[in-house]
Amino acid sequence: MALSDAFPAGPANDRITTTVLSAPFRARTYAAALYLALAFPLGIAYFVCTVVGLSLGLGLSVLLIGVPILAATVGGVVLVSIAERALARTLLGAEIEPPSWKVSEASGPLDGAVAVVTDLAVWGALAFVLSKLLVGVVGFTLITVVLSVGGSLAATPLYYDAPGTSVGLILPEPIRRELSLVVPWEQFEVGVSFILRLTSWEVSTLPGALAMSLVGVAALVVGLNALNAVGWVCARWAELTLGWTGTSTVDATDAS
Repeated sequence: MALSDAFPAGPANDRITTTVLSAPFRARTYAAALYLALAFPLGIAYFVCTVVGLSLGLGLSVLLIGVPILAATVGGVVLVSIAERALARTLLGAEIEPPSWKVSEASGPLDGAVAVVTDLAVWGALAFVLSKLLVGVVGFTLITVVLSVGGSLAATPLYYDAPGTSVGLILPEPIRRELSLVVPWEQFEVGVSFILRLTSWEVSTLPGALAMSLVGVAALVVGLNALNAVGWVCARWAELTLGWTGTSTVDATDAS
């Protein structure tokens, strides 16, 4: 049996290859990048306000002052979840239907409090709001690495010969390592030894700069696909936590 029979090249493989290579040319890629970029400042604000509100509300609830603080915090979480639901739909293509809030069917303050505590939609919104900071940190780190590494390498031909600029692997001094394997044999020692020496490598010619630029383009393609993957995970997380009554049947390839 030929190797090509074991790993047939079909439409699915062609579709995956096209999806990966076309990432820099799709609007959804940059929509996901925008979503992740916004997640960092929004995540900080959500986390601080929610944690402070819950802490104050629970701590002061014995004095009854904390009850309106808790109510305002939960109300803020609900409002944020509504805005985040629209944001996930617009930028990530998430399919989220608005949940049925139990508190809207409450007949009194006590019934409303019980409805809030037992409503899975409220707990889902709270989990999403608190997790937004983690999403923001991951997104900010990924975007920074993709732009700084991939962008700088791709632009190497533009600045490699600028005065005072060094492009490449610049080491303060060469790195030298010796790898040895010695086996005792009667009264002798038989072995082999290898010496590895790593020195600085600097781009000084246009062909070298173009080669470095190709490496940067490849890094950008990989990084943008990573952004798409993180955006797909965020869309599924939003569907899970913000739309308990909705469906989440979006195909993974639609997040690209």
